[in-house]
Amino acid sequence: MEKREKRTYSLKFLRKWFFILPTIIFFIGMVVFPMIWSLSLSFYNWKAATGGAKIFIGLRNFYTIFTKDLRFWGDLRFTLFYVGMAVFIELLLGLGLASLLSKKIPFRNFFRVIYLLPMTAPPIAVAFLWRMFLQPDVGIINQFLQRINLPSVKWTTEVSIAPWALVMVDVWEWTPFMFLALLAAFQSLPQEVYDAAAVDGASSLQAFVYVTVPMVLPIIVTLVLLRAIDAFKLFELVFGITGGGPGGSTESLSYYIYTTGLSYFDIGYSCALSWVFLIIVLFIAIFVLRLLRREV
Repeated sequence: MEKREKRTYSLKFLRKWFFILPTIIFFIGMVVFPMIWSLSLSFYNWKAATGGAKIFIGLRNFYTIFTKDLRFWGDLRFTLFYVGMAVFIELLLGLGLASLLSKKIPFRNFFRVIYLLPMTAPPIAVAFLWRMFLQPDVGIINQFLQRINLPSVKWTTEVSIAPWALVMVDVWEWTPFMFLALLAAFQSLPQEVYDAAAVDGASSLQAFVYVTVPMVLPIIVTLVLLRAIDAFKLFELVFGITGGGPGGSTESLSYYIYTTGLSYFDIGYSCALSWVFLIIVLFIAIFVLRLLRREV
């Protein structure tokens, strides 16, 4: 009897591992091993394009990043600006759209579907589409501005405008993410709370500020964190619209790592940049999470 129970337990144990094992193998092969390998390469000077040998240099790549690489700090400033502005605007627009379309208005379902369309397009396709729209000479946006007697805008060739152009495209593409999640949160709120607020004489704006927002604040914290982490990976818009220009004003850290590793084939330095970028994003995510949780 005991042997049968032990055999049954062993079979159940092996069955669990049989289903889990493919996921573990995939995680180790696609996540753990590349991370460990890239960390080891960050301690080497390896110019793969010239076929040079790997030379161990210790922490010299990291020292160069923090003390000599002005391009890195410029790209970090732009990435932080992009993430902060894009996520903030998307949150405001998402709150407004979700609040509006959670009410019974004409063509509500039609607008819900329309607002979700930008999020369904591949990011690189969105980048090339907006590259045509924002083209300074023959772009459709400047042609429209000229038709209404307004001056053309150098969307992608002016240092002070190009970063905002990328923020605008990101807002167009990812506001639906905020809108969809907040709409689901709004529709799950109990109606009795709003009835009590109306009895107390609260206006629609007061009910939104003092009732709706506090109840969905945990959802807002999660959405801001997820969207910020995703925005830090900015690459497709830079690659497809500006190429990092003009004058490097729209070059993100992801694009810098890409050009360093896959254009100049400086593998060791690009791996060091990747790890510094990962640590920065991790610390910012922890800081933002703690800051927002104080308000929950």
